[in-house]
Amino acid sequence: MAIGFWMNNKNCYGCKTCSIACKSEKQLDKGVLLRHVTAIRQDDPRAFAYLSMACNHCEEPACMANCPVGAYSKLEDGTVIQDHSVCIGCKTCISACPYGAPSYDEATSTTFKCDCCYDRRQRGELPACVVACPGANLALDDMESLQSTYTADIVSDENSGTKPNFVITVDAALAEEPDDTVVENRTA
Repeated sequence: MAIGFWMNNKNCYGCKTCSIACKSEKQLDKGVLLRHVTAIRQDDPRAFAYLSMACNHCEEPACMANCPVGAYSKLEDGTVIQDHSVCIGCKTCISACPYGAPSYDEATSTTFKCDCCYDRRQRGELPACVVACPGANLALDDMESLQSTYTADIVSDENSGTKPNFVITVDAALAEEPDDTVVENRTA
């Protein structure tokens, strides 16, 4: 099974509520974000959009393959989780991830990454980012369901080498597909 996020780039207006809800839910320190909202600008003034991305819970996660202490594991549903008690803060996972999903916390000298709010899902709740989005532009489900439920303009990224799990509905005003590998400046 592969779990992934759907993101509606067409209707997202960049409020960053998803990012803040995640930060609040996880009680993350200053500068630590697990969901990033990136502005996409193109030459056409109507082609201004946003892309909200977190960990893509890859089929072949580079963070897990490269962690020298084995702090990462993959659950049966495809969720890639991290054991913070094992993390030594070496940042290898950050440099290995083609999406820059793990985030370093200076205060604890460890890294954090999205776990799709695993604890919330165990209680039957949706991830904080999904619940908080005022435009209902995010969803979490198995990839097959996401692709059959939503307009899947972009599905995964075969060129990354990690086989990420995401589905994006793209704003038709964009002249080209958004670059989902963009890592925004992570100052908070």
